Amino acid sequence: MTEDQRYLELVPTSELSRISTAMELMDRHVDLGPRYHKLITESRQQLTGTEVRLTQARGIAKKLMVLAKASGDDLRNRLSDTENSTLDAALEQADELVYQR
Repeated sequence: MTEDQRYLELVPTSELSRISTAMELMDRHVDLGPRYHKLITESRQQLTGTEVRLTQARGIAKKLMVLAKASGDDLRNRLSDTENSTLDAALEQADELVYQR
């Protein structure tokens, strides 16, 4: 597959539900300032459609990774076990999108 074909490849947003749920979680719990909340807002807007380009999906995944890293252990300590599991599942999916596809 050429780079141009990859750019046009579409991913159903329903397949990104773990990342979408984690973005909602981040929106509720992350207090890193307006710049980081802009990343969340942009990602959530892109995920409202039925599909996104693969490159957009990877971008959203990278934003989640940045948010999780910037939040550090402070975020993890404030989340319940269920929320931490949700975040872990989303980060696993993000890793797959960014590095393995």
